[in-house]
Amino acid sequence: MTGLDVLRISLLAGVAAALTACGTVQVLPSNKEITESPFQDYKSAEDAYAKIVPFQTTTDELKAKGLDPYATPNIRVLNYLDLVPRFLPQQSVKKEDLDPAVQACLSARERCQGWLAEPSRISRDRTGDVGLDVLGFQRETTSTGWKAQMLVLIQDDVVVYKLWSGTPNINEVKRDTKPLGPLQDLSGAAAGAASKAIVP
Repeated sequence: MTGLDVLRISLLAGVAAALTACGTVQVLPSNKEITESPFQDYKSAEDAYAKIVPFQTTTDELKAKGLDPYATPNIRVLNYLDLVPRFLPQQSVKKEDLDPAVQACLSARERCQGWLAEPSRISRDRTGDVGLDVLGFQRETTSTGWKAQMLVLIQDDVVVYKLWSGTPNINEVKRDTKPLGPLQDLSGAAAGAASKAIVP
């Protein structure tokens, strides 16, 4: 390890100590992931889905609710070929096992399409020990928020089937640990340099 590496680690240690002394001040990075949609929270998306009635709700009514793939961001239009692997993911699932409305829609081919909305709001915050994080020994990231998936099948401009899935309350913690901290990368770089040095 060179004198420059020692200096760099010493500076990092000093910064980490100073940041730790800041107490509750937010000093670690954070970011937000938002899939734009008409829905601000999980319940509003769920409520909109509940109001969709198969064999009654039309595409014009969907658009009036804000579910318009041509005006609302992040709504995918799926053709019947896109839908087949979703409903028949493996050979053990037969077409006759599907809901009759799904069978009829897939059989209609070009007259069948799906509208898929996947609204979400997820925040990722580094929540671990400031000193360990800055020095690279351990990074802890906490993800919170919600996500949902809403699929409607449309045949001849009328909803014939709908499907919902989602996670109303996301709370996940991911920890990345490097026992050697900043030396972890240096040791890898040193090993790489050594291997190059001995190549004839």
